[in-house]
Amino acid sequence: MEHKCLSPWKGAVAGGLIAFVWSSISWMALPFHEKTLSEFKDPVATVQMLSANAPSSGAYIVKYDMSGKTMPTGPFVFLSLNREGWGSMGATMALGLAMQMAGGFFWTWILGKIPGLTSKDAALYGCFFGLCVGILGAMPNSVWWKFPWCFSLLYVADAVVSWTVASVVIARFCQASACALPTKAA
Repeated sequence: MEHKCLSPWKGAVAGGLIAFVWSSISWMALPFHEKTLSEFKDPVATVQMLSANAPSSGAYIVKYDMSGKTMPTGPFVFLSLNREGWGSMGATMALGLAMQMAGGFFWTWILGKIPGLTSKDAALYGCFFGLCVGILGAMPNSVWWKFPWCFSLLYVADAVVSWTVASVVIARFCQASACALPTKAA
């Protein structure tokens, strides 16, 4: 049995671009993410303290002992540090786009296995995919690394919006030649 299938390469471009553009708008133009971030009271003193105590770039944690016998019991600190600074915004954006395109490729391959896929189906599947990406990708940071819940939930919302829209576009515009549906093994 054959059906119209989707091109993962076209989906990588279309889906990746949509997810990237939405993420860029959400982070740079809308005020929501900014409200989930706090700034240090004295950034100069903070940078000096980090320079003196963090010898290299990496993820750092202030270890503590729940009993308070050998280490402090609070506050909990998890920090991502890049001693070289932010770096090139262009390179960062290119890497972000490449990651979204990889996601678009894989997601298009999955969507392409659904016979009779309609735009409504694609939107529902995309919403579910976005929920999965967000919940499994971002929410563990709130559990294990104590990221603020609103910070992680906004990531979930971004994933839902971007992959819902991307899925509709992929289903409508990323058609490939007919392909065989998988058959059940006898």
